[in-house]
Amino acid sequence: MQTSASEIAIFLIIATILILGLLVFTILILFLYQKKQVAFLQSVEALKLDHEKNLLKTQLEIQEQTFQNISREIHDNIGLSLTLAKLNLNIIELEKPQKWKELVASSIDLISKSISDLSDISKSLNSEAISQQGLLNALQVEVERLKRLNRFTVKFEIEGNPVYFDSQKELIMFRIAQEALNNIIKHAEAQMISMKVSFYLTEVRLSIKDNGKGFYYNENAKDLQESMKAGLTNMQIRSKLINGSMTIESELGKGTCIVVTAPFDTLQNLN
Repeated sequence: MQTSASEIAIFLIIATILILGLLVFTILILFLYQKKQVAFLQSVEALKLDHEKNLLKTQLEIQEQTFQNISREIHDNIGLSLTLAKLNLNIIELEKPQKWKELVASSIDLISKSISDLSDISKSLNSEAISQQGLLNALQVEVERLKRLNRFTVKFEIEGNPVYFDSQKELIMFRIAQEALNNIIKHAEAQMISMKVSFYLTEVRLSIKDNGKGFYYNENAKDLQESMKAGLTNMQIRSKLINGSMTIESELGKGTCIVVTAPFDTLQNLN
């Protein structure tokens, strides 16, 4: 009996040690897991903060680029038209009376053009208006604005069955198109612009082509103008914001083609 009792005591001691060891091991595992989880959450929070900083920086860059575009548009188009109108009115007294009517009519045309251009700029900057009229109508307004410049032959096509999709995505797609068109106006030296919106089962594709001078492009290209490089970078970032992708194909002397593809979230057929 004594031997049996001694064995039981040893068994209990060993069992107790094993249980305590298992308990300590479990506590240690839980501690390490919690420590890793805290470190992971801190890492995620740091990445989130870094992403928000980068996003804010990008938004500020895009905003600055937009202001520069507005300034250039006002200076190059509206400013010129109003200056010519002012010159017409200033020389009326120096001209013969039979020419007054012609000068006044010309001034009215120039002022009307300026009002129309200002209206276009206002519409292109108004996010709410763009969301209300939809991507296709907003792009059509841009096409008409380009045609009025009398510098380009512009072609606009819609392929497939048009659908509504997330308004924020439509707005971002429109801003990408604006940036692409501004790059053509400022840098491409093109005569023809072709824009096409293609609707597929699960995605929409926007392509913008020109027959300009083209350029050699890669992400580390050093020979691009800073404003153009910033514009292309902003377009790439915007495409990622809508879970999309953007490709750039350009060849010296043969123009450029930019294609943006984005998946649909919610589909609603326009027809």
